[in-house]
Amino acid sequence: MSDQRFNTREFLEETKRLLEGEEYPNLFAAISYIPFLGWVIPWFFRQKQEICKFHALQAIKLNLGFVFLYLVVWFLREFPILSTILKWIHANPVVTDFISYVAWLSLLGYGILGALQAYQGKLFVLPLFPEIENEVRKILSKIRGTKG
Repeated sequence: MSDQRFNTREFLEETKRLLEGEEYPNLFAAISYIPFLGWVIPWFFRQKQEICKFHALQAIKLNLGFVFLYLVVWFLREFPILSTILKWIHANPVVTDFISYVAWLSLLGYGILGALQAYQGKLFVLPLFPEIENEVRKILSKIRGTKG
């Protein structure tokens, strides 16, 4: 047995110090790209650090894009009319599986690229992100009926 006992209070204080501290900004920025919830820690605890805020925002956009693609897959698979039409032309599993694979590969590829760039301390904009963001803004402004 060890002479040192695990002290929960010390562990929590050290964890809080690390989360809210100023050290390891590149590591926390890279953590943003862990799929689905990796952006939570840098977004809420490291907002003051520009690199963490930048990469957390990109990771949020990446995850939202993934969710959108998976909603498209779900819609194509489960919506009765579209699903039936795709089955008639023998495209349902092919099209939806292809979109699913592209979504997963995009999430993992962009996540790895973003994490590497963040860990190196670069404010690197992921490829195609500005173009996609501009198109989404145009579509949303048309829906709202505003210019933007």
